[in-house]
Amino acid sequence: MQSNILTLSEVSFSYNGVKAVSNLSMNVKKDRITSLIGPNGAGKTTAFKLICGEIHPQEGNIFYKEEKINKFSPHRIAAMGIAWTFQNIRLFPSLTVREHVNLSQYTRYNSSLLDSIIGTTLFKQERMISARRTEEIMKRVKLEEYADEPAVNLPYGLQRRVEFARALGVGATLILLDEPTAGMNIQESNDIMELITSLTNIDITIFLVEHDMRVVMNISSEVWVMNEGTIISSGTPEEIRRDPLVIKAYLGE
Repeated sequence: MQSNILTLSEVSFSYNGVKAVSNLSMNVKKDRITSLIGPNGAGKTTAFKLICGEIHPQEGNIFYKEEKINKFSPHRIAAMGIAWTFQNIRLFPSLTVREHVNLSQYTRYNSSLLDSIIGTTLFKQERMISARRTEEIMKRVKLEEYADEPAVNLPYGLQRRVEFARALGVGATLILLDEPTAGMNIQESNDIMELITSLTNIDITIFLVEHDMRVVMNISSEVWVMNEGTIISSGTPEEIRRDPLVIKAYLGE
């Protein structure tokens, strides 16, 4: 039986008295691709913010690898292995692809600022390890030929790959993807689908919010459907496609 890497149990959160999520319960299975879908305003982004520690549940609990993370900071949650790539790409304008991937690994460092100034053995060892991991990650996401290019100068589809590379650099075992194929043409979308699928082969779990049903139905093992802050259905893509509640609330009759 597939174990759960992430569980939300009766989670609620309100903005100024208006409930964005209400008694939200769901789980994400390890090493699988799970999608969260629903109409605009359903609460999907709020759910991601709760998981990543940007906001904290007012009720209920969130467990990552069976550890309760309700009140953890975003930095601590990232260090535990959860990464979030945003719908709007957020790259540093002055950094190359290689520098982006190098920088993303800072949560894994044990050396201090003083170690870097003095040039201690620990700092040198970690710098070597980071450089090697950076090359491996760029190769995995097929960015090695763009390593020394400013990331913001790359085409949109490749910029999205830089965000994937940064998530891998953090050492994530669970990656939350917010509309990863938004704004892409069919070929770019297909390439990203292939990349997402390949990550599950290296013990990475994907939790995906996506409006493109072609993407959701082609790569997901399980789909959860939100409406008005709560889950109304879950199942395989085929089950979701046939669910009358989902058809009415989201897919369209």
